[in-house]
Amino acid sequence: MKLATESLDEEKVWIKPMEFRMTKGMMGFPDELEFEMLINEEELPFMWIRSKRNRELGFVVIEPAQFLSDYEIEVADDDAKSLGIQTAEDALILTIITIRDGGDIESATANLVAPIILNRNSMVGKQVIVSNHMKFSTKHPILSDSVNG
Repeated sequence: MKLATESLDEEKVWIKPMEFRMTKGMMGFPDELEFEMLINEEELPFMWIRSKRNRELGFVVIEPAQFLSDYEIEVADDDAKSLGIQTAEDALILTIITIRDGGDIESATANLVAPIILNRNSMVGKQVIVSNHMKFSTKHPILSDSVNG
């Protein structure tokens, strides 16, 4: 792990455990391919991913297992192959969190339809629409412990 050289907030200590490359960029940001993860221990299980090229572009993310007991996704064979993922253990799944104005955690939602999937070994990732997307919501309340609400 590295200490982040640029802090999102000078009063907090940020750790940068990894950098990764997206194969096609983020949805809505196709030219942003290089990202870094930033962690502040006081904010766990929430983490940040931030573009290395445009440091103003960042997303709050969380591993869905931190708040969901039954999030099982189906990933298209082409997506798994392009990331070099052969087993579930190869994949790190991150969901993007939306926190409404005011920062009220009760209103925070997770996009379960389009997670970011990273290959833990190669640090290559892709935001995908999961094959079983009809089971999920793009605005799932994070205070719910089941995909069924």
